[in-house]
This record gives sequence, C-alpha cells and structure tokens, in this order.
Amino acid sequence: MSRISPNTGPSPAYRLLALAMPIIGITVSRMVMGFIDFAMVSELGTAAQAAVSPATMYVFTFQCIGFGIGQAVQTFAAQADGRGERHMASAFTWQSIYVAVAMGLLVIPLIPASRELVEWIGVNAGHSAEVRALEIAYLEVGLWAIGPSAVCGGFMGFFNGVRRPRIGLITILISIAANIAGNYALIFGHWGFPAMGIRGAALATVGAWGIRAIALAAFYCSEPFHETYQTRTGFALSRVKLGRLLKIGLPSSLQMFVDISSWLIFLMVIMPVYGTAAMAASNISLQLMHLSFMPAVGMGFALCTLFGFSVGEKKLDEANAFVRTGLVLTMGYMGGIGLLFFFGRGFLVGLLSDDPEVIRVGSYLLIWAAIFQISDATAIVYSNALRGAGDTRWPACAVAMCCWGIFIGGGFLLSRLGPGLGPNGPWVMSVVYLTVLAVLLLARYRGGKWKEIELFAHTEDAEGSAAPAPPHLASASATAKSGE
Repeated sequence: MSRISPNTGPSPAYRLLALAMPIIGITVSRMVMGFIDFAMVSELGTAAQAAVSPATMYVFTFQCIGFGIGQAVQTFAAQADGRGERHMASAFTWQSIYVAVAMGLLVIPLIPASRELVEWIGVNAGHSAEVRALEIAYLEVGLWAIGPSAVCGGFMGFFNGVRRPRIGLITILISIAANIAGNYALIFGHWGFPAMGIRGAALATVGAWGIRAIALAAFYCSEPFHETYQTRTGFALSRVKLGRLLKIGLPSSLQMFVDISSWLIFLMVIMPVYGTAAMAASNISLQLMHLSFMPAVGMGFALCTLFGFSVGEKKLDEANAFVRTGLVLTMGYMGGIGLLFFFGRGFLVGLLSDDPEVIRVGSYLLIWAAIFQISDATAIVYSNALRGAGDTRWPACAVAMCCWGIFIGGGFLLSRLGPGLGPNGPWVMSVVYLTVLAVLLLARYRGGKWKEIELFAHTEDAEGSAAPAPPHLASASATAKSGE
C-alpha cells in the first residue's frame, strides 16, 4: 500500500511538502465548493446572495465540533502508526464514527433553537426579513449535514494520520461534482426535480457530504487498509478509548468553534456599525485572506501528522526539525501573501468590487491583514505541533481568551468608544489578537509540557489489560519499532 513516508526524502522540507500538497488540495477544494455554492445561489437574486454566506457559516460553525474530533483521530492515528501499533489507529477512528452518529441525532432538537438564534442575530445585525427567512430556510436543511460531515472528519483524520491524504482529495473531488449536479437539479428544478431555491442548495450540500462519507468508508474498509490497520474488525465501542478521544478532541472542537464564531460575530455584529461599504470591504478582505490561511492550514495538518508520528517513535529531535521547517515554509508563504496584500491591495479589492468606497475602505483593511500574516503563520504552526503531541486543552483556552477578550471584546469597545478610527479600529484588534496568540503558543511549545503527554495512557480494556495487536500485525509492529 503506497503512502507518504516520513522516513524517506532528502530533507524535512521535502517530507513536509510531499504530505502537505494533497492536504492543501483538500483545503483549496473546500474553498472552491463554497464559491460554487455562492455563485449558483446568486442566480436566485440579491436576497439569496446575501443569505447564503452567513447561512453556510452558521452550519460550518456547528460542524466544527465534528471536525475537532476528526483532528483528534489524526493525532491518535499518527502516533499509533509511529509506535507500530497500527490497529489502534482504526480503533480510535471507529469511536469518532459513534460520536458522528450521536451528533447526527442531536440535529433534530437543535434545529428549532437554531432558528431562534439566526432570527435574533439577523434582527440585531440589520438583516431584512426576506434575508432572515432565506437564512433559516437554508439552515433547516443544511444542519442535517452535521452527521455525515462528522463521519467524514473522522475518516479524514485517519487518512491524514496514516499519511494517505490523497484519499481525502479524491473523495472531495467526487463530492464537489455531486454538489454541482445537486445544485443544478435542486436549485433550479432540472432533470425532473422541483425548483427548491436556496433549500435545494442546502439539500445538495447535505447529499454531497453523504456521498463523500460513503466514499471514504469504502476506502477505509478496503482490503489494503484492513490488512494493515484492521479497519473492519476494530469497531468495538470502548468507553475508555472514547473518553480519551473526547478528552483530546473536544478542546480542538472548542478552538475551531471559537475561531469561526468570532469572525462570524465580527462580520455580522461589529462591522455593520460602519455601514454597507465597510461590511462589503470586510467580507472581501476575508475572502482574500483565504489565499493565505487555507494553504497554511493544509501545511499545519501535514505538520501535525509528521510531528505526531515522530513523537510516537520517540524521535523528538526529528519532531522539532519538522516544526522549524514548517515555520520557515509557512512564514515564507504567508509573508509573501502579506506583501501581495500590502502592495496590491487596491487592485485585489477592485477585482471583487467596482464601488470606489468599498475599494478605498478595503485597501486600508488589507494593510492590517498583511501585518498579521506572520503572527497567523506562527499560531498555525505551533497550534498544530501541540495538537500532534495531544496538547489541545491549553491552546483551546488561549484561543478562546484571545478571540473573545481581545478580538471581539476589544473590537466591540473600539467600535463604540472610538468611532473616529472607523473600521480600522476593530481590524487593529485582529492584529493584536493574533500577535498575542502566537506568542502564547510559542511559549507553550518551548515550555515542553507536550513532551510529558502519554497519549495512549489508560486505554486498557474493561479488564484492565491492554488490547493486543492482531497476530498478523505483530511482526509489522516489531518492524516499525525497530525503525526499518
């Protein structure tokens, strides 16, 4: 079974880039899927165009819980692979599937409460009644994607953890094709389907997630993966393993939830004070920021896997080398994008708007986005390194405090107490937030607490004995531990 090995290649940079490129392809493909949804829904008119972005952000915010659990699977899978106990990777993957099923069931009581939340936010943010109705229409259907997307998160954590990210890239391309076809059929009423408008877009998205979950499951249960990782026999529900998975995964979920929800509040509550042009400029700036942070996130996921594998092998010098390399590569890329933002800011904003006021305001906002690129790169690298070691609770608390104490809290105060600063005031707080967070994560990493984490401690079965590897994997485990 061909895969990307951390023990081959001329340098840590080669190994990191070889693993990162397919993952970056996945993150960029997600961005493409979102753009396709936006473009196709825009054909329904201005109100639908205004509703689809916040509606998809609402859904994604809730999906972060499942994605955080999937990131924990990646950590366990990478370290289990490094330890030569490959059957443990599948055991933790199955626990995440049970969490995903539970999340899918929790959608039912969540929908009514979500309606009220969206209505309240929309009223306070000045959304028209028509836009609020369309947001709720999308949300009522789109929330059903939480279950299948959580399943995808668990399987993707496994494939990224065992260094087979190309599987994820293949399946997301399949889901993009399904989403386009579903949008065409269900939004506009083609091929005998009813024209459902924005609800059709939500239903197509749910279907695309379901198709991707099925495709990932097919790869996961295939003979090559079963032979190496016992993917078809490690499905027993384990209270202890589930508890360990949640202990590592829930802080990651919280971190993602806080990060995404803070930008949602920033765009929908803080920026409307400055008027339509500032709102549009902020949205455009955030869209342009995808150019920098989406590939960087892909690099971070690759770093998490290689760092976790090295920790599992007890090769801490190699783990540190991957962090240094990841920092250079990520800073180099995001720093370059920062220069592009600074020197090309007017041109870039002009690509997405022909309104002179939006271009003027957006040109200022991109300066702040350019400034925080290096801090953002630092935070991404050290956050993923700590996650690879299983250190997730402390970073999640740091992100929560910085997000809501500095970014949202400070931004809100400046929007009310310093109106003369205009929209630059809250955006300055984004620079402060990411700078402080980067320093905190760097200090946590250098403090070395992650070296003391025993990720697989207390994963014994109910009788207190460690679960043995399947007999035919014993030789593979011995080989892996010997470094061959």
